[in-house]
Amino acid sequence: MASEPSPTPRRRGRPTVLDPEAVGTAALKLWAERGYGATGWDDISAATGISARTLMRHFPSKAALAWVGVPAATRRLTETFRTLPLDIPLSDALRAAVVASVSDDALVLSAGGYWMRVVAEEPELAEASARAYAPWTEALAREIARRRPGAPSAIYHAVATAYREAAQAALYDWARSPDGSPALAVDALLRRLDIRITTPEEAP
Repeated sequence: MASEPSPTPRRRGRPTVLDPEAVGTAALKLWAERGYGATGWDDISAATGISARTLMRHFPSKAALAWVGVPAATRRLTETFRTLPLDIPLSDALRAAVVASVSDDALVLSAGGYWMRVVAEEPELAEASARAYAPWTEALAREIARRRPGAPSAIYHAVATAYREAAQAALYDWARSPDGSPALAVDALLRRLDIRITTPEEAP
């Protein structure tokens, strides 16, 4: 007796191709026009052509849309450090890498000055910043430790956090009057910082 054919597996729907940075840009434009609180997932869905259910599956919260560029910024940060000699001044290395990490940020370049204005004016977005940038800050702290070993780990994290806050402060100022590139604004502010971490060998 011939065996019955196996049932044909159910074909799943075609995976949704989603560009996180394009979605983030669309959301920021809506927030700038209508306000963060007045813009829901359905509005973002209408602007992007992606269902609200799919958006909520890809993004843990609405606030996360403002920080979708962090993974790419973290990659640029670490890639730049790999090109910099270990014997250059620490402040020069940190400035070069931090500037490189923000210089090609898709949200900064496409959304313009209103990106940082929206973030600065909306407490929920500003509060999400530190959490979103945790991988970036951790990568920076690890690199500082590699270049200046021997100090307590708290120092590395403190310096990395200071650089994150300084870079964002520069972007906030630039957003109030977008003139020139955001990377130049960050570079100009970081040139005023001179970080020195004393190693055990250099301690008095």
